[in-house]
Amino acid sequence: MFRAALLLSSVAVAGLSACSDPAPAPATEATGQPEERPEVVVAPITKAESIDAGLKVGERVPLGTTLLTKGDETTLAEILENGPAVLVFTRSVEWCPYCQTQLKSINSIVDDLKERGYGLYGLTYDSPDQQDRFSKNQMLQYKMLSDQQSSVIDGFGLRDPQYTEGRAAGVPYASVFAIDQNGKILAKSVSGDFKKRPTNEQILALIDSI
Repeated sequence: MFRAALLLSSVAVAGLSACSDPAPAPATEATGQPEERPEVVVAPITKAESIDAGLKVGERVPLGTTLLTKGDETTLAEILENGPAVLVFTRSVEWCPYCQTQLKSINSIVDDLKERGYGLYGLTYDSPDQQDRFSKNQMLQYKMLSDQQSSVIDGFGLRDPQYTEGRAAGVPYASVFAIDQNGKILAKSVSGDFKKRPTNEQILALIDSI
């Protein structure tokens, strides 16, 4: 089980491309046609880019800290009553295109994780309304959790210390945690580079290694 946190680096797969339509680009002076913007690509994480941050495999997560969903409050203790969970920490559904790409991509492995006995959850510091708008626009099949005060992020020890002010203050490292029904961490991946995240194949390989 404890080797699971290391396995992620051995899975070689392609990067993920953004799948939403980009915002309209400004027109060029010469042609009057919109400029083409490059796609946002999330590269696979490697062993060298995985950092030893946050709670360790075998430790227990903060079960009682309040999280928000659209129109409701919950805790990790309540979430885990439904079974083991894969918790994906990302920066923002509003302004981080790498996070948006990842959150849209993992929508395709909801059933794969369910077959393995895990529920999938995304967590950001955005408001429930912002998350709900993103979830509906992208037709997400998993629940988003709002940690507006970064209390759960801090409880996991995942706050990115390079951001002390501005809109990014309080964001977590891009991370994936597998948690059993009792709140014990079974496996994890924490990226030191927000542009690089575990691919879907890497997430499934992490779960299969437990």
